[in-house]
Amino acid sequence: MPDEVWENLEIETLVLADNDLTEIPTKIGDLKHLRMLDLGHNALTQIPEELGELAGLRDFLYLHDNRLARLPNSLSHLKALRYLNISENAFQEFPDAVCGIKDLIELRVTDNQLSSLPNCLANLTRCESCI
Repeated sequence: MPDEVWENLEIETLVLADNDLTEIPTKIGDLKHLRMLDLGHNALTQIPEELGELAGLRDFLYLHDNRLARLPNSLSHLKALRYLNISENAFQEFPDAVCGIKDLIELRVTDNQLSSLPNCLANLTRCESCI
């Protein structure tokens, strides 16, 4: 991925879907103006903690169709995020960080290896569509 992506600090939308990415640099935490981030349809096995520094991320975060089995706890800092898609990954346990994202309106978790959902989902009182 070109360094210019991480040097454009004013960027609000970043779509890196369908690129067979296996990692995301920690520099992503510098993109403080991001409102929308699409990392779907890649080969990611982890997300950097620095993603939780994107306080402006509020419109959507797509992480679907990767190989994620966990999410960093720092994602709970994304208090303004409204839409999160973590479907089609390798989660065996529901990521605790998701329960800290209080403004979620829509949450997608289908097609994982989850055997149960945590009680903390009840704390997502604004969530209209949690599947």
